Amino acid sequence: MTRKFSLVVLMGVILLSSGVASLAQEASTTLQGEVIDPALYLREGRHGLEVEDLIYDAVDGGQTLALLEDGTETLYLFLAKEPGEDPSELLYDYVGQRVKVTGSVYERGGLKGIVVTAAEPLETPAAPASEEEVPPE
Repeated sequence: MTRKFSLVVLMGVILLSSGVASLAQEASTTLQGEVIDPALYLREGRHGLEVEDLIYDAVDGGQTLALLEDGTETLYLFLAKEPGEDPSELLYDYVGQRVKVTGSVYERGGLKGIVVTAAEPLETPAAPASEEEVPPE
């Protein structure tokens, strides 16, 4: 009986340690999209550089930024890794711009979030060249 108990405990430890190892090795995900104010987007559908000042006001007032993913329009809230950290710190300079972010994605109850470990801006489309002025005849 002691031998069976030892075997059960050993199997439990092996299973538990393999589960802990898989939790410690979170997969890193890379997403592309626009850095937005989720409240402004959800309430009014507004985003982009035309509302940049409103987004900065919101963030400076405590609003967390989010990523509006290209193609799917899935919203990912930026999450802090540790309590007290600013989840928007890496993205603050990219408000209203398209970025590529890498980090750990979490989902619960239909909400998605990402703890960003790296962020870089994507090239913004070049403004159309203005037509050359034609001298009057």
